[in-house]
Amino acid sequence: MTAKELGRIMGGRILESYYDYAHVSNLVYEALDLGFECIQVFPNMLPKVKEVLNGRDLEVCAVVSYPHGIFLPEQKAFEIKDAIGAGATQIEFAVHNINVRSGNWELVHDEFRACRQAAGSCVLKAILECEWLTDEMICKVCEIAVEEKIDRVCTSIGVYTRPDENKNDMLIGVEPEDVRKVKAAVQGKVKVVAQGNIDSISKCRELLGAGADYISSEYAADILRNWE
Repeated sequence: MTAKELGRIMGGRILESYYDYAHVSNLVYEALDLGFECIQVFPNMLPKVKEVLNGRDLEVCAVVSYPHGIFLPEQKAFEIKDAIGAGATQIEFAVHNINVRSGNWELVHDEFRACRQAAGSCVLKAILECEWLTDEMICKVCEIAVEEKIDRVCTSIGVYTRPDENKNDMLIGVEPEDVRKVKAAVQGKVKVVAQGNIDSISKCRELLGAGADYISSEYAADILRNWE
């Protein structure tokens, strides 16, 4: 795989609140220069993205109900419609994993259905938190994603931490096994996005080898520039 080919399945992202609009502009320029499949931003960043694009073609994914996903379905639907109105061409929503962990599967159906209806024909992605879910939970929520016609399932939010042996907080990154679990659960009916602290070429290769269809990373530009 060449860097150009990787770019077609690579998403760059800004999903931290401490960035300013100069970083948003830079993300757009990097995406255009390196050929990202999309960029992922908060809805409030969409006007700046539109301004910088100035009519140029780029898939723009708005991330809603991030990072914890605990909004009601109607709140998520409103945010999705608002983001599309502001220029988003893709939508990514954080799943209400309290419902998943509690086995409230009808509520998960309701949420996915509401988001699908609100997104219309736009690519719709659901973010799981594989690091907190059992294999059975991952399998079930992926089955619901297939039933409710979600386009892509993302493996992780990528902001949670665990203490290391020195009790320092360390970001939890997506692992190849997470990709394999989601890939097996969706059975080729939904695309799989590896997401969550992907900060190196070697990690990117591992995740692609495990079956990821797309890679989403805040380090996308560095990975592509150094790929070959």
